[in-house]
Amino acid sequence: RFFLCLFPSRCLAQVHWFLRTAMGFELPETPVIVSGALGGPAVIFAVTPFRNGLTLGSTNITANAQGLYRQVFARGFAGGWTGGIYPAIAACPQFLALGPVYHFYAGFAGVAGGVVLTSITESAIAYGAETCNAQMAANAKTPGTFKTVHSSYKPFGPGVGIHIFRNIIATAGLRMFCTPCTSLIEGVSGKSNGFTQLGGDFAGNVCAACLSAPVHQLYGFTVTTPELQVLSGSEKTARMVQFLKDQYLETKDGRTRLSAVVPRDLFMRTMYVAVAYTMYSSLERTLVKMWPK
Repeated sequence: RFFLCLFPSRCLAQVHWFLRTAMGFELPETPVIVSGALGGPAVIFAVTPFRNGLTLGSTNITANAQGLYRQVFARGFAGGWTGGIYPAIAACPQFLALGPVYHFYAGFAGVAGGVVLTSITESAIAYGAETCNAQMAANAKTPGTFKTVHSSYKPFGPGVGIHIFRNIIATAGLRMFCTPCTSLIEGVSGKSNGFTQLGGDFAGNVCAACLSAPVHQLYGFTVTTPELQVLSGSEKTARMVQFLKDQYLETKDGRTRLSAVVPRDLFMRTMYVAVAYTMYSSLERTLVKMWPK
């Protein structure tokens, strides 16, 4: 209604016609916009404890998942949502990017191009808030780690390229992996209904969560390790590589193998990404289906 007051409906119709016909762009449907603007913040705030647990895990390779979640809630139940308000605020434009903006990009750049452009847009929106959240979680565990936390409004800084790459993988799970996973489940079960769709969404997002887990942990390590910022480029790269080796490899009796941290991080990343994106995709699909025509 606000936009209708600013722009007459005839003017909006002409803009829509121009974008669709003259330029080949298709504007997203209203329920897609609503799910991004309202559903996104609710989902991101709800999964704050999972995100904080992941952040603490990036600097603690000895604790198991249960131990990390205990640290998250060490200051009480509400303490699990420390810093969650910042990503939740950013989640409104962030999920508008994941939803309607993705559909806009995909209209002229295709699915893969839409995924990449969406991920860059999402990082421009969410990087500052997520980095602020991560550093606040680090301070909650070890007070004084950061005297000044990263501004939630600053869209660049250490690890921003890693952040974009992580988002590309996660967005691919939402927009590219879910459909083939759903088809596979429907083929195996011989059924096609809401449960098979939900299962396909979750399976696709689990795949993306597992692929993006080490990337996310590297981002968490980068933004919660202050001494990295005074190192040269080559020294910083060496520390990052060493972090990944320490995090995911172990050598015993002269043999190198995956460490016990791998299943921990895959589980915790799945709990965060797969749950959040499955909640969002289910909400988006439900609103599109039930929205008055």
